Amino acid sequence: MRKAKVIYTAPEGDSKVVDMGGETFYDGKETELNTDDHGHMIEKLSNNQHFDVELGEEEEPKRGPGRPKKRDFKAGIEGARDHDFEQDRRDLSDKIGKQNKTAVANAENKN
Repeated sequence: MRKAKVIYTAPEGDSKVVDMGGETFYDGKETELNTDDHGHMIEKLSNNQHFDVELGEEEEPKRGPGRPKKRDFKAGIEGARDHDFEQDRRDLSDKIGKQNKTAVANAENKN
């Protein structure tokens, strides 16, 4: 994605405000657009004498919120090596057994 700074220069006697592609441009005011959302419009505006377009450098995509950083991932692996997963399995099995006993008791009480 690249960002573009666009400045509209109104011709003499024309409107000081232009609406185009869901964006509003004011005479002499900078508006920021990006190529992901407005790529075609940036291209058209750069060929229009009433718009000055300054296209910025390509930006690296940012990581999504759910993707762990490498250092966090490595820390998770280290922590997993020391964890007793067998104990987790036993605890879960006991919990499910208790829930089943409770469900059977509740069913018998209803009869």
